[in-house]
Amino acid sequence: MTDGPSSRPPASGPRCCETVGATMIGHFATRLEVEAGKAGGSLTAARIRALARHFVETEQARFHAYYQRAWDECTIRRETVLLENSRRMPFDRVLMRRFAHLFPPRTGDDGGEGVLSRRIIPGFTLAIHKMIGPTLQRQCHDKCEAIMERHALDRGGWNWDAIHGDPETRAVVNDVLVVVAHYFSSFQRRRDWFMDMVNGQLTPVRRGASDEHFRLGESGFSALMRALFADLEASLRRDPGGVRARWGADAVDALELFLRRLDGV
Repeated sequence: MTDGPSSRPPASGPRCCETVGATMIGHFATRLEVEAGKAGGSLTAARIRALARHFVETEQARFHAYYQRAWDECTIRRETVLLENSRRMPFDRVLMRRFAHLFPPRTGDDGGEGVLSRRIIPGFTLAIHKMIGPTLQRQCHDKCEAIMERHALDRGGWNWDAIHGDPETRAVVNDVLVVVAHYFSSFQRRRDWFMDMVNGQLTPVRRGASDEHFRLGESGFSALMRALFADLEASLRRDPGGVRARWGADAVDALELFLRRLDGV
């Protein structure tokens, strides 16, 4: 997959609000024109205020369908902006690639199984950032930007398949996951904290969408973490000595304990 800076999110949310405001002003102006015609061409200030009050209090019901469409449009735009922002953050993007196959299929993405919803992205990134702290986050971001530069395309943008496959990308992600595993030493409490963090930041979604009522639960948490840690777990099984040499015995003990807890052991 390749892409670049030319992909832009749609019009901003404030413009959606401006559209609603302009539409309603237009409706009220039409009402004023009708009432002015009935009154001989002019209205007093008191009459205009009375009409405005009546418009707000009694005529809003007929605009309910319009309000719902506008709300749906605004929430979709906001979700798109959040997703595009995550795409421009290379560290977040390479981290999420580990479990992207758990999202529903979508053109241009890596989704497939649909176990998770893309609505978790803001809460997931926020939780990871809190667990690793700003210093490590900045270091990882800088490393990922350097990796991106190695895989820049002549026509602009980057070769994301090459970025994801770069051994240094793999090392950056696994370094972070070792820190994350330590964070779950109090497994149940930290798991509940993580799920609350994600569910508290779910992006809005259009009414009737398949993931409208999605919440990250224990099974989703396990699926997410299993996918996230799959490469690191494979390394631990393949070369336990090498893993201990890189991260130390304490880190590996915490990692092994975390993986056992995911299995319910």
